[in-house]
Amino acid sequence: MPASLHSVRFPGESSEYRDARDRLLEAEMTLRKNIEDVAALRRSLPLGGPLKEDYIFEEGAADTNDSTTIRKTRLSELFSPGKDSLVIYSFMFGPQMPAP
Repeated sequence: MPASLHSVRFPGESSEYRDARDRLLEAEMTLRKNIEDVAALRRSLPLGGPLKEDYIFEEGAADTNDSTTIRKTRLSELFSPGKDSLVIYSFMFGPQMPAP
């Protein structure tokens, strides 16, 4: 019997259970390698084509007078030099809804 991939043994475990745990670990290691390979392929993709326009996002913010002000931001402003991360929270709701 080949050596187990696991160093920890559970009390009273059977050889069938140990073999199944070893197969599971091998499958998990293969899955992890595949995930890393796919991530490397994703990072190596060439840049996409240019956008047809510089999209404008609108953000509503309540001011001190309880009226709504709209702040507009261009897509190009989100990707300026020195900004290497982008996090987006999208709270979608209709105009008749008081909150998302």
